[in-house]
Amino acid sequence: MKCPRCGAWNKAYLPKCERCGAPLEGNETQKPASWEEAMHKKKPSLSVIQFEQGEEDIAALPPRSDVYDPEAVDRAELTDELEALQKRRDEGRRRIDQMKDQAERVRRSIREAEIIRPVPEPGDIPASYAGDSAAIRRRQQQRQEAYTAGAEENEPSAKQTEYGYFGDPAYERPLAYVDDSDAPVFYDGYTPDSGDQGALTDEEYMPRRIQTRAAREEARESFNPEHRKKNRATRLLLRIALILLCCAAFAVGGVFFARHFVITQGMQVRQDNETRMELTETEVDGHPAHTLTIYGKENATIYIRETQASYVIADGKVSVTIPDYMWYDTESSTYAVAADSDTMEVTISPYIRYSQEGDQFALEPVTFTIDVPLSPIRLINPSTVRAEVGVSIFEVRINVELGSTVIIDGTDVSTLIRTETGNVSKNVQVLPVGDNTISISVKSKYCRENKMEVTLCRAAQEIPLELNATALTEWNYEPISEEAYTTADTDTRAGMNIPTLSGTTLPGAVITVEFPHWGLEQDFATGDFSFHPLFSSLGNNDVIIRSSYEGMADSVITHTVYYMPNADVYTRKAWDLDSQYTDLLNYIAMRKGTIYVGTGTVTNIISTSPQMAIMDIGTGGIEKLVMIENSSKTTWSLNTRYRIYGEAYGLYDTMPRLTVRYTYLLEE
Repeated sequence: MKCPRCGAWNKAYLPKCERCGAPLEGNETQKPASWEEAMHKKKPSLSVIQFEQGEEDIAALPPRSDVYDPEAVDRAELTDELEALQKRRDEGRRRIDQMKDQAERVRRSIREAEIIRPVPEPGDIPASYAGDSAAIRRRQQQRQEAYTAGAEENEPSAKQTEYGYFGDPAYERPLAYVDDSDAPVFYDGYTPDSGDQGALTDEEYMPRRIQTRAAREEARESFNPEHRKKNRATRLLLRIALILLCCAAFAVGGVFFARHFVITQGMQVRQDNETRMELTETEVDGHPAHTLTIYGKENATIYIRETQASYVIADGKVSVTIPDYMWYDTESSTYAVAADSDTMEVTISPYIRYSQEGDQFALEPVTFTIDVPLSPIRLINPSTVRAEVGVSIFEVRINVELGSTVIIDGTDVSTLIRTETGNVSKNVQVLPVGDNTISISVKSKYCRENKMEVTLCRAAQEIPLELNATALTEWNYEPISEEAYTTADTDTRAGMNIPTLSGTTLPGAVITVEFPHWGLEQDFATGDFSFHPLFSSLGNNDVIIRSSYEGMADSVITHTVYYMPNADVYTRKAWDLDSQYTDLLNYIAMRKGTIYVGTGTVTNIISTSPQMAIMDIGTGGIEKLVMIENSSKTTWSLNTRYRIYGEAYGLYDTMPRLTVRYTYLLEE
């Protein structure tokens, strides 16, 4: 049935709503019958029936006015009474358990207790006992007086028995004992808890003197003067032994302390709360360095053994900065040690002195690892560590840092380093015996020495064939053809730059040049020859020269010449790389060898030998990446802006690749 008040559905027989308690109207069929309702509302009544002897009739008392009404019961009060009753029952149960436990302890104490008897009369003392009879009698009289003291006249007189004086039990007083400090005490073993009912207080529960005959004899024996003398001597010996043992322990400790003091004298480490050290990495003039900061007492002096310098603590600290190259660069430091690896472990040994007259104490050494850079070397000629040559004199050319110490084939050429490029070269002799090893050593400033070997291979020859030592290896001018040379007048010829190669061979031998050239001249009587090569490819050009003689094997020389027209000639042929970027990507095969000019920033350096990098030449926020290979005389730096000239070579990933011939640094 649906409730008219809250709308909840209820079972049909329910008179009221289960949710809100509202009566459910319309449920006429479920109303109780009249007799059921009367019985439900009827209240019980109390009737008393008395049965008296001799009466046969049963008289019913009239109903009482104070009839029990269950509806009028105060349920809260009834609940409180029930809780109080339960609490009393729990308290009673707890008290009963406590009393049972106390009774059990009393029974156990009684079972374990020993009987305490009064002191026996002198007649019971053995004849061998040599005690003081007068003292014993005096104590008995004192106990008797204490027992009978204060008795009234009407009290019955005390009676003497075998064990002492006792009176009427009705008036008998507790037996009092005289305090005898020399008599032994006996505890009966029962110690009631302080919370037990009926427990004795500390004053009431006093141990009684042992009154047994055996205990008395043992007490007299223990307090015998001779026995006490013996105990006194024993105690004295024990004290002396203990004193000697303590003295020996102090002596051993003093020896160890003195030994430690002697060993650490002059080198002891003084570490207190005010002295601590911190090591941080830093730079000095662009070179790696480390700073040691020492915190300590004001005006204390710090001495560094490695630098042989002293510092004074001001404002609670002192900072010492040491460049890393001071540890391995023997040219810059007197205490440096030559390094032969990429890293080096160093130690700083600081000392502290708190006053001018005080001792100097060693602080904890500081050990750390530093990187040792290698002196840079870049091969120019030859470009690899192994090359085949056909000349007796070969120019070895390398690129180093300015100020480096360079030794090539045992000769110091440091003064020949070119200031503008850092290049240095030396002509070395190459014998026709196969491999010729040329040693190179470079020691740059603040770097460790770098050594390398270059192998120049010159095959053995039956016909001697050599180029002149002054044979050109690089050509920076535009070549001139034979026709242009022939048609030119005398003044024009004098101003022409014409490449020429010359050499000598076996007299009578025939020279053949396997390279575009003109003007070959040969003197068969002396074997001298010369010609003018025609360079058409930018970069390295291999000129092959062959000498032939009847009955002998041919001798061949391959001579490499780097051809690069000067910037005035080369740059005039350059296309703009930014505007032609898409065209270059689409037709890279057709554009190979075309000269381009671009301006951009080096964003990534891929390799150093040869130097290859990624340059962004895009403008207006549009990225245009180019892979460039350095064949110029300028070494590129990361995040630096340059203008480059070079010819297209191919693709690198999805980027065009250029071989750069000229590089110009742009100011920011």
